[in-house]
Formats: sequence, C-alpha cells, structure tokens
Amino acid sequence: GIVLSLPFVGGQPAVAETAAATDAPVEMKLFTDELFTLTLPKRFFALRRRAKGDLPDEKTGQGRRGSTLFNAGDLAKAEVIAVERFPVKVLLEEAGVSPDAIKDADLSTIQKLGSAETIAELLALRRDKDKPGSGNRSIVQKDSVKISEDGKMLQFALRSQIDVQKPDELFKEMGVYELYRDSLCKATLESEDGNMLAVFASALEQDFEGPDGVALRQS
Repeated sequence: GIVLSLPFVGGQPAVAETAAATDAPVEMKLFTDELFTLTLPKRFFALRRRAKGDLPDEKTGQGRRGSTLFNAGDLAKAEVIAVERFPVKVLLEEAGVSPDAIKDADLSTIQKLGSAETIAELLALRRDKDKPGSGNRSIVQKDSVKISEDGKMLQFALRSQIDVQKPDELFKEMGVYELYRDSLCKATLESEDGNMLAVFASALEQDFEGPDGVALRQS
C-alpha cells in the first residue's frame, strides 16, 4: 500500500517543535492496509470500512460514508484522521471540466490536473460536501500548499471556524472566544490507477499547538 505517513512540510513547524520540547510525546502505532500505511496516536480508535455499501463506488467515488475508507480519532478531544479515495476524473468533473476533455488525458501528476492551489481548493470543497452540517467552509492556507518533487503528492493545511453559541461561557472554560478546526491534508496519485488517495488529520487549533499537533503531523 501507499505510505501516507510522511513529514508534513507546510503549516507551522516552529510551534510543533516547541510543543515537542516541553510536553511528553504522543505514543504512536502503525496501521497497515492493502491500500495504505499510516501512523496514528495509539489511543485513537481505528475503523477500516469494508461493507460494500460503505465503500466508495469505483466510478463515482461515493458511498454511504462519502469517499471515506478509514476513520480514526479521539472523540473526546474532537481529533480525527480520515483516509479518502476517489477517481481523479470525478474530482475534475465536479469542478466543471468536460468529461470529453479529460477522457484520454494524462492525469498522472498534480501539475497535470491544475495549479496546486486549485486542486487543494477542490479537495477542500469535496471534503466539506462529504460532511453535511459540518458548519463553515474550510479555508485553504495558501502558504501551506506544497507539491513533492515528482509531482505525485500534494500537501496543504485547512482552517474552518466553529460556530460558538455562548462565547462568554467558552472563554470561562477554555480562555478563548472563538474556536477553529485546523486540518492537514496529504493527497497522492502514487497508485497510478486513476484514483487519488487523501488523508486528512484535524483537531481544534489549541490541540494542534501541543504534542497532539506533533503527532497529527506525523500521521
């Protein structure tokens, strides 16, 4: 399977390094699948979807759970890792590209699909669509968008604001008036079978600034 656990090159590494130096590191475990391999915090639950209706359709990339193959996380802390798989052509067609224009096109690298920022935006929109009722739109952090040297992997960070009903109560509990969810994404074309495999690791902003953020960057 494809190794998804690669060091994240975007985001805010200085914060992660500071957290790693002052807090105990998070214990990690390896999850190996026929399609992918990744590391995740040992305390996370892990669920690989295998029921026929739950798996993404080979042509549409959609199932009962959207495009999701795998979920892991710590629900008490709202930390989640998800792996999605879908046809590259579907991603482009959803963006308005004519099927005829890409019928025989070479879609083997990110650059051949479009600009890195555009593909990151499409992935963010697709993820938001797969999570109905999840709140505000995810915003791509422009300075985080990176492509690997071979053009097979795209990495970027997302941020979305969480609606807060009682900001004063939130401040008493957590010391902040606003809540943000930060996500890291790595999307790869390494399978060379017409599909894109993407891993999303997300947590509340304040958790990303501690040892959990270091662990999620390694996932």
